[in-house]
Amino acid sequence: MLNNLLNIEQFIDEIDIPLLINYPEKDKFQSNEKLKKLLNTTSELNFEYWNNQKFYDVNNNLLTFDKLPFVVAGKERKSIPFFRLKYITKEFSEKYLFVSSLFIPQENKDSIVITIFADTTKETEIEQILKESLRNIQVVIYSTNADGTEYYFITEAVRQLFGFTPEEIYQHKFLILRTIEKDHFKKFKEFIERLRKGEASTVEYKMKDRFGKEHWVRHHGIPIIRNNKIVRIDGIILDITEEKIFQLRLENSEEKFRMLIDTADDLIFILNGFGYFSMVNKNGAYVLGFKQEEILGKHFLDLIDKEDEQKIADAFSKVLRSNQKVVFEVNFLDKFEKPITFEVHAKPMMVDGEVFGMIGIGRNITARKQYELKIKELNSKLIEANRIISIERERARQKISLLEELSKLKSEFISNISHELRTPLASVVGFAETIATDTDLPKETIKEFSEIILSEGKRLAKLIDEVLDFSKLESGQEELKKEEFIICDVVNEVTDEFEKEIAKKNLVLTKELSSKEVKIFADRKRIKQVLINLLSNAIKYTPDGGRITIIVNDFEREVELTVSDTGIGIPEKELPKLFQKFSKIYRPNAPVGGAGFGLALVKQIVDLHKGIIRVMSEENKGTTFIIRLPK
Repeated sequence: MLNNLLNIEQFIDEIDIPLLINYPEKDKFQSNEKLKKLLNTTSELNFEYWNNQKFYDVNNNLLTFDKLPFVVAGKERKSIPFFRLKYITKEFSEKYLFVSSLFIPQENKDSIVITIFADTTKETEIEQILKESLRNIQVVIYSTNADGTEYYFITEAVRQLFGFTPEEIYQHKFLILRTIEKDHFKKFKEFIERLRKGEASTVEYKMKDRFGKEHWVRHHGIPIIRNNKIVRIDGIILDITEEKIFQLRLENSEEKFRMLIDTADDLIFILNGFGYFSMVNKNGAYVLGFKQEEILGKHFLDLIDKEDEQKIADAFSKVLRSNQKVVFEVNFLDKFEKPITFEVHAKPMMVDGEVFGMIGIGRNITARKQYELKIKELNSKLIEANRIISIERERARQKISLLEELSKLKSEFISNISHELRTPLASVVGFAETIATDTDLPKETIKEFSEIILSEGKRLAKLIDEVLDFSKLESGQEELKKEEFIICDVVNEVTDEFEKEIAKKNLVLTKELSSKEVKIFADRKRIKQVLINLLSNAIKYTPDGGRITIIVNDFEREVELTVSDTGIGIPEKELPKLFQKFSKIYRPNAPVGGAGFGLALVKQIVDLHKGIIRVMSEENKGTTFIIRLPK
């Protein structure tokens, strides 16, 4: 048998079940076509496949490669039978698999793991539907052993009725027994005795849940018998508290009804099968201006406003059809023909399925109807007032938000520009003071300090020019001066200006320009400024010996400019703030950046030309800026 298993790899495709063989020492896998078909793939089921696919366990936890059962079997050198997996197919449907892995050690050879797969999707879905149904049924369903000392299962409804979780019931078998009231325990014992005799039985008893709240329950039990022996007890437990309370109330209903009739301020009446009053309470008759005896014997319609007769006929018809309580409004006419509005709750009175009358309770809602009309009028006015208030609040909120944003921007601008001005200015002042106060400085030092002062002064001037330039563009003070020009000529001009810097760092500059003249209608000076800023950054952040590429692509209605380098790159988390004013990307050992206006100015110019700019970057690999401008 073992030899057959070891030779299985030679005829794996002839086996009519989904099969996988893996060699733990080599991370090598071999599978047959049945398994590929089961997993709905044409890919090779190799190490990369299993490492990249998503499988889940029965608790819906994502399994990493090293947690897959056949991998664990090889790693721990043991067989793992009956492991459940969930797999998400290419069509995003769920497929459930039953997996059994057999570990086979071999002397002087690599051990192997043989794994059999089975599709249990349909069975699992049925199981899930059954579990979900049992979970949603608000009745406790349970199954125990023959003597009731061990629960095989009990539904979640036990939590609502008894206050215990199913897990607590499994661990403490007699929790439910301890909830039964002492006076009712005898009935419960008799119920258990009948079950043990093999008789289906039902008992009603009072119990207190774990929080001390009283309930009435109806407990059904059914013995399951096999070969004349009880193998288990199945049953259900229903909460009948409301039913029991209603039953107790019904036992005293006649007395309570008489008390209600005598004390109620509402109109309470009974009509016979022909619609005549056979009973009316004293207070109800008084509201209509009559004595009880004056209403008895009258027909219901005799006291109704004629305009409501059709509505009453429909309501009575509904009462007789539904056999349920029906609520309707009706205008009674009192003794002086004055209308009084009642809300009537009516229900048919039946014996052996035959209607012999109707009982009704009417509440005087005349004042309420008048109030409702006034409230309706006031509500319409209130709605309009709230709408106006809401509009004004939104306006105020927008103004506050705008002011807060302006204040924030102002603070940020002052803080950033102060820092950018202070740094070079400190150098200028410091070196100038040194030259002015130290008369013994050598000429070479004075020259060096003067060059630093000049360099920092130029830096200040450049910063001020950038701020003013950006401000003009942003505020619209300076309009674009568009003209038609050849874009490749501008590219060549810019690269010529940076020829020395490129040579100094021994950079390789590649230009891929269109063979034909690509003309564009734009602001030549501003487009050149864009290229200067991008090429300057590329040179600054590309190490010696790196490469810079400039590409011009001609499309039907657009021109695409690409500036790419092999520089230090930009961290992914920093990309969103790349085009913000004063934003700087700080990298260890990177060259000191500018004021943070360069790329913000680039985006402003591109936006003004109705173009788009995108950036792609990877740390230590380089950055690419892509600009598309309409011709």
